[in-house]
Amino acid sequence: MTTLILVLFTAALIGVLIFGKKHEMLIANSMNAMLLIGLAIAFGLHMNSNGVFYLTLVCYFVIPMFGVIALFGAMKKGQAKKQDSPV
Repeated sequence: MTTLILVLFTAALIGVLIFGKKHEMLIANSMNAMLLIGLAIAFGLHMNSNGVFYLTLVCYFVIPMFGVIALFGAMKKGQAKKQDSPV
């Protein structure tokens, strides 16, 4: 079930980042924050060996996804500046 949720959130995040028009960074950041909150709650509810699985997902999936979102934002900002230049 957790894997299915991660796959769906990843597909939605990538779809928003690639095909989004106006507020894609805000939507992607809020979706990733919801996933982070959900995994943190799951970690808190399972304070045994299963909890380590959720903490690992946060460290290896959610936190790097914030970096990917930031890279997409920088690329879009650079592309917008390039289109606005008079050259």
